[in-house]
Amino acid sequence: MAVRPTVLRAVAALCAVAVAVTGYLLVHGDFQRWSDESALDGACDGLLDRNAVRGVLGPGSVEVENDRSGAGLVGCEVHVHDGGTAEIRIVDTARTGQSWISLYTGPPGASALSVPLGHGWTGLFGADPDPFGADPDLFEADEDEEVTTSLILECTEASSAKGLSITVETTLDKTLDNPANRPEFTTIATSTAANASKTRHCGAKLGKPVRSLDLPVNEDEYEPLGTADGTCSGIPAAHGVAIATETARGGAPHETCRLADTDLRKRYVLEADYGPYAQERLLGYEENDDEDTPSADTLAHHRDPDGSMSWTTAKCPDGRALFTLQAADEQNDKRKNPRRHPDLAHERAALKAFAERSAKAHGCSAPAIP
Repeated sequence: MAVRPTVLRAVAALCAVAVAVTGYLLVHGDFQRWSDESALDGACDGLLDRNAVRGVLGPGSVEVENDRSGAGLVGCEVHVHDGGTAEIRIVDTARTGQSWISLYTGPPGASALSVPLGHGWTGLFGADPDPFGADPDLFEADEDEEVTTSLILECTEASSAKGLSITVETTLDKTLDNPANRPEFTTIATSTAANASKTRHCGAKLGKPVRSLDLPVNEDEYEPLGTADGTCSGIPAAHGVAIATETARGGAPHETCRLADTDLRKRYVLEADYGPYAQERLLGYEENDDEDTPSADTLAHHRDPDGSMSWTTAKCPDGRALFTLQAADEQNDKRKNPRRHPDLAHERAALKAFAERSAKAHGCSAPAIP
């Protein structure tokens, strides 16, 4: 993997997940705001680990805002004076795919790739770089990092819940560039996951304590496709497609590989989704009723010259996985840049290599042939 050349700064905007949930709660939520020490014990229906939250956010006076909307959603925000802030959301994955619930895949605009949480967890660790480059001559750099940790728990058959999604956005005055700081941003998520699994009788297999983490991958972290050893590994190079942006593999429920030409213009985006992530995407495509997108009735499809997407699927222990290859938007705008001769043979080979290696790493069957 390429070494990240610049300092990663989180933007002030909330992640897309938090924005969607906040909008719903403002309309439908029954908020309760507390500002005493005992508030932590009742935050998020009592699913938080008080010591873990204090250890991350600090010892100052605390303010908690709880949501009582129900409908499969538990949410709260914890703010510590002169400390940090955490926004927590716990969802039954059977509820995903609804307009007000969306699983976390990355920061707004997906300019940076979230990386696997690893350590036995099925999850993602993501943040977005400062869109202005944090130029000290033009802007006052924001010292706080806003980082999202998202986990998926698969419940046992004896549980009433199919699975749980725990998403936590943690804001701290600490830089991600220091490797020692990164695990701290995941602590509230992993401790909440353990409490939620126990309290909800989920019985999920939990990961180990997070001791180390890669940085989220910035969109300008390119490397030759031939040296890729993560999510882009094994994809053959072709005329005009020779550059990769990738993350490591390691149990992430959502994986991405971006391919570019030698002028660093994005050509293709390949994505893999597992478990509730795959279910959510398939449901979204079905609701759009677009014949050129994946459907539950088609195991694999190879696009025609006028299309934009190819896909394939595989059978996995947690359900059906979905793998897609999509032509980049700028390449797909026929008014600006007509695609008279797309290399469909290379697209087929790229999707095949991407899907086979991802499926194998997740213990899935061989993908269908598109």
